[in-house]
Amino acid sequence: MADLIDEIKAAEEKSAKNIQDAKADAIKKLNKAVADAENTVKEAKQSATKEFREQIQMAERTAEAKARSIISDRETAAKAFYAKHKEKVSTAAAWITEEVMAKYGRS
Repeated sequence: MADLIDEIKAAEEKSAKNIQDAKADAIKKLNKAVADAENTVKEAKQSATKEFREQIQMAERTAEAKARSIISDRETAAKAFYAKHKEKVSTAAAWITEEVMAKYGRS
């Protein structure tokens, strides 16, 4: 009977140790899972930030190219307008000068 009691106590102790080991193992696995999840979230945030930054840079480059194109087109149009009206301005300026000189004299 004493042997049976000793066996029961040994079995209880072994079961208690197995439970403690299982709890410790579960805590380790849980901590690892939490750490892995935190790293995954961190990496996802970094990746999203990088992608967002790249998209902004691409949009800036596109806008810069478009702005250069618009400015170039406007400069060309302005030069054409100036060339088209240049002679009219010279003629009008000469006429105004002659009229002023005729009216107020050449002093």
